[in-house]
Amino acid sequence: MMALGVDFAAHVLVVRYLAKAEFGAYSYALAVSNLLATAVLLGLPETLARYVPIYRERGEIGKAGGAVVVAGAIVAGAGAVCVAVVLALPGLTASALDSERTAALLAVLVLLVPIEGVNLVGQALFAALGRVRLVFMRQYIVVPGLRFAVVLTLVAAGYGATFLAVGWVLASAAGLLLYVTVSLPSARKAARALDRRLELPARELLTFALPVFLSTLFLLALVGSGTVALGLLGGPEQVAELQAVMPPARLNLLVLTVFSVLYVPTAATLFARGDLAELRRAYNATTLWLVVLSLPVLALTTVFAPVFVPTVFGQQYASSIDVLALLAAGFFFTTAIGPNGSTLKVFRRLRFTVTIDLVSLVLGTVLVFALVYVAGTRGAALGTLIAIVGRNLALQAALHHVIGGSVLGGAYVRLVAGAALVLAVLLAIQLLLAPGLVVAVVLSGLGGLALVFAARRALDVEGTFPEIAGTRLGRLLGYSVRR
Repeated sequence: MMALGVDFAAHVLVVRYLAKAEFGAYSYALAVSNLLATAVLLGLPETLARYVPIYRERGEIGKAGGAVVVAGAIVAGAGAVCVAVVLALPGLTASALDSERTAALLAVLVLLVPIEGVNLVGQALFAALGRVRLVFMRQYIVVPGLRFAVVLTLVAAGYGATFLAVGWVLASAAGLLLYVTVSLPSARKAARALDRRLELPARELLTFALPVFLSTLFLLALVGSGTVALGLLGGPEQVAELQAVMPPARLNLLVLTVFSVLYVPTAATLFARGDLAELRRAYNATTLWLVVLSLPVLALTTVFAPVFVPTVFGQQYASSIDVLALLAAGFFFTTAIGPNGSTLKVFRRLRFTVTIDLVSLVLGTVLVFALVYVAGTRGAALGTLIAIVGRNLALQAALHHVIGGSVLGGAYVRLVAGAALVLAVLLAIQLLLAPGLVVAVVLSGLGGLALVFAARRALDVEGTFPEIAGTRLGRLLGYSVRR
């Protein structure tokens, strides 16, 4: 959470310091770099995190080492190709992006493609080997801390977006250097131990990586398509209006990300036992928690967007109020409908997820470009919202088919109705009193607590997450750990 706060503070400083057009050009270049990085990764870090422990458990050390070699070679090689193309063809890049300034920044930020790619492969490897402290140091302390220092220097010294781009790349390179320094002695020993036993399970890795890649690509490519469409059809200022409010909008996905860590192992265990009734109950209970815990963020980024955006980002971004509300609603819908995609992967119904992600991405991108042409930044946000909702409804229908019934019951419907009532009350307060940001934050939190209290029986803390039942929150809600 501290790293999240540091990243958000850095983002706010950059948005408020850089001129709107300059921030737009930087965001445009960074979005293109992120799209290239996602394409290069191919879902391989997540695939390594799954297969390396399996290979080690089976004693297939040659395959474990080979998996790392395959993933590292693909990511580093494809990343190097991206860098070479961008640097060798600056005129073509500027023409494709319709902006010489963006092309100049991309010539720096494209270095993130191989650096971040290898970083993520290393992160997955160290996580699989149980080196959690090292991953934590790199991901949540070293890189965020260095990037925040870059932003402070940017503001204090009065530098521009080029300095920010160089600093971003150097901070990422420092994280990679940390991994290399720590892993070099172990890598030498492993290389001697493997000798000629190295196996390269490329086909096995890539077969699993494809659906993971498509799921990751959908959201990033969809958001990126809005940025690219605005860059091509609008201008850097419109890109800035979208990208300025993207981080607070994405906070609506935070609870889903955290809870997935708890839910997926539980769902996998229940699937292995063939206990579909209990799996439905776990899905329903998890989704109830997702709704109540995400409600305060939704309220702050939709109902109180008129005070949040100008206060945090400045009056020049007042035109982004509607953009934030639309994006936040889309991301909240993903959270509020539950971990449908993760559950389908537990069932190994990859055909459903791959088909839905591909169709949603293609149709969503076309829709975003069309709406950008008609309505500019608001069109990009509306297109993103519609595409996200459509994808999740399709995933939910697929899950209903696979599991043989609905996973969301009457308690969920009542909870959503309660959430809508809370939002209506908060909206009335916003329209009548127009409170400041601090009061808005407090009211959003109180609205969330009111919903938790009203739904305390349906949440079933002891049955779903017994770890929470013994905490102060559990005691406050009247729960105790069964002994």
